[in-house]
Amino acid sequence: MLAGAGLIVGWRIDSDVAHAIAGFGLLTLIVCAMLWLGTMLGVAARSPDAVQGAVFLVVFPLSFLASTFVPLGGLHGVLRTIAEYNPITAFCTAVRSLFGNPTALPAHVVWPLQHPVVGSLLWCGLLLAIAAPATLWLFGRRTGD
Repeated sequence: MLAGAGLIVGWRIDSDVAHAIAGFGLLTLIVCAMLWLGTMLGVAARSPDAVQGAVFLVVFPLSFLASTFVPLGGLHGVLRTIAEYNPITAFCTAVRSLFGNPTALPAHVVWPLQHPVVGSLLWCGLLLAIAAPATLWLFGRRTGD
């Protein structure tokens, strides 16, 4: 639906079909990893209000301390370092490049931004490797007799 809305307002995929499919596949993997992370937070929390607070504490810094809204070249010092190692920066850079809309990166960026697709796959693998087993363990502990 978001891709359809984007097409309506003028966004275009400027890559070939294989890269576009890879972009949608990577987005699906990112969503899966984030769902497991959110489920882990939900199972660990004692109330819906606690889940909302925990998700806010995770999502707010991750999305705003990344190159999601501001190019890395516009960030300096500690903020740039945090943004370079933020998984959301790698995800955005990878998806933009797969859809043929790459972001201009400053010189001397860290490895995950030099190889954003591989970096995103590694971040997704790490998130899934931590969140999925932890969610199942927490759920078993919470529902066990």
